[in-house]
Amino acid sequence: MGGFSSWIESNWSSVVGAAGIIGSLWFTAASFREDSKAKQMANILALVERQRVLWSDANQRQDLQRIFLDNANLYSQPITVAESEFLDLIVLHFETGWRIEQSMDKRNMKGLALDAGEFFSLPLPHGVWEKTKKFRNPHFVQFVEAAIEHTTKSRSGFPQGI
Repeated sequence: MGGFSSWIESNWSSVVGAAGIIGSLWFTAASFREDSKAKQMANILALVERQRVLWSDANQRQDLQRIFLDNANLYSQPITVAESEFLDLIVLHFETGWRIEQSMDKRNMKGLALDAGEFFSLPLPHGVWEKTKKFRNPHFVQFVEAAIEHTTKSRSGFPQGI
């Protein structure tokens, strides 16, 4: 025991310095974690606000009402420029939500997948998706394709989960 106390007496400043460095690193890590949480929350709030604006715009504009029809005929009435531009924004919105979910490391995207599957199964959104998916993140494309497939199977009477 005498060896330890004599070592402390001769190295006390190094021990205090090391404790200070360890404490400051711990404090920095804790601060970084809190900053990350705050940024994630800010991202979510910004996404929610953008969603409100997008859907409000879609509901108020007569030239976008066909987007929500499940019986729209793309052969007799092709997708208009306004519809295509709006749906491109919606695809970007979905991709942003997907990226936020991924960055939060939740890996539980059932709600987002359900929304994506339902929306991109509609004729107009599906038409724009098919034309533009080659320009998207390949992992996002896989996510949306799986969501569409699940929705299609659910609608056709297959048991869920197949």
